[in-house]
Amino acid sequence: MAILDSEVHSCKRDLLNHISKAKVIIDELEGLLGDVTSTIQSTHGKLSAFSDIDFGVELDEHVASDDSEENVGFSHFLNPECTTTEEKKSSDVTHLASLMAILYSMVKQDYLMQEKIVNALDLKVPSEELQSFCEMWSWRPFIDDDIMHQAWKLIP
Repeated sequence: MAILDSEVHSCKRDLLNHISKAKVIIDELEGLLGDVTSTIQSTHGKLSAFSDIDFGVELDEHVASDDSEENVGFSHFLNPECTTTEEKKSSDVTHLASLMAILYSMVKQDYLMQEKIVNALDLKVPSEELQSFCEMWSWRPFIDDDIMHQAWKLIP
């Protein structure tokens, strides 16, 4: 039992290290999103601050599926329709900024889920609960693959 306890503590320490590194990335993304928002506002003066838009980055313990409210309506931000060249350029920038905000939201929700899982791990967790933790971790319910693929296509 002591060996198992030692292995569990070692694994949890490694997972906490993972969570710590992920938090740094989340903080960096949040800073970049703030910079993008400020730049767009100063350039265009028309865009609401993304920090004021609720993308649902708080993890609701009752919501853990792909059809959650957090993912509903993202397509609205990803399908701009414009008529003039100036509107098109502004819309393209807004589209990219919106996509960035959506990506940030998805990554933050995934991080919050992983943080809750790691903090709940110990030897007293029933095997059924551990199995559900493993499934949630591998399913990544807050990550929309279509949006991720769209973002990857934008990288030169």
